[in-house]
Amino acid sequence: MKRIISFLAVMLLSFSLFSACTTKSSEYFTTPEENFDLESQSGTDSDSASEGNINQILVSGTDTEQKLIYHVSLSIRTNKYNENYTWIIQKLSEYGGYIYNEYTYGLEPETSNDSGRSASLTLKIPVEQLEQFLNDIESKGNVVSKQMDVEDTTEHYYDVEARIELLEARYARMEEYLNSATSIDDIIALETEMSDILYQLDELKGEKRGLDNQVSYSTVKIELNEIVNAADVSYQSDGLWDRIKNGLLITSRGVIHFLEDFFVYLVAALPILLMLSCFAGIIYLIVKTGINASRKRKIRKENKKTLNTSTPLS
Repeated sequence: MKRIISFLAVMLLSFSLFSACTTKSSEYFTTPEENFDLESQSGTDSDSASEGNINQILVSGTDTEQKLIYHVSLSIRTNKYNENYTWIIQKLSEYGGYIYNEYTYGLEPETSNDSGRSASLTLKIPVEQLEQFLNDIESKGNVVSKQMDVEDTTEHYYDVEARIELLEARYARMEEYLNSATSIDDIIALETEMSDILYQLDELKGEKRGLDNQVSYSTVKIELNEIVNAADVSYQSDGLWDRIKNGLLITSRGVIHFLEDFFVYLVAALPILLMLSCFAGIIYLIVKTGINASRKRKIRKENKKTLNTSTPLS
């Protein structure tokens, strides 16, 4: 029995040393999430986003000779509407963009029946800054949907450019003919044709300027929708049944959230629980074996004593 007790003491001592070592190592090897400073994230959004390369944007004239037009649509949900709206406008100004169109609707939520505010923004961003702008937006906000369309206008762009060059050359020849013309009819015909050429040139140059603007400035459409936080609104103006319903919803969500967290913690602690179960099983078997052995020895001693007492004297 003394051997069994000594063995159990050694086992407990080993387990204590193992736990101490595990705790000590966890102090030195912390996860990146434990050292991550949320306050510093807003100041380093651009740096972290540029390293992630979430979006790959080809800039015409720098990365490619193609004439590409980018159209991006983002849907964002937020419970900090004013803060995120101001942040987007600040980033827009920082990157040299401007608001092309804006439509806002809704009121700041005060009761549980309020749906919150929404903003539909159409922004123009220099294509050189588009990648960084999108990375910042996706790092900052809760982007629930995103769509990017790229229109390749290379062939059409250079076709318009070639037509402009041809018309300009033709106009120059018409000027030479006009300078040497002597007949009134020739002069009138040349001036009419030159007027038609100027009209075509004006249309083509306007189209080329439009393409240049679309290639240089990408279009980003943002739908910013406010999330109504139940804890931030008042239920006093609601009816009795609405208040009961909302109270039950809040309570049920809290219970579900608690059960989800408990399940996560249970699964995370499963390896430790299994290890402790193994130690407990081993200790139980050792103790049970020791008790059984002790009982057998006691029974043998009693049997031996009984035999001694029952033997007749000679």
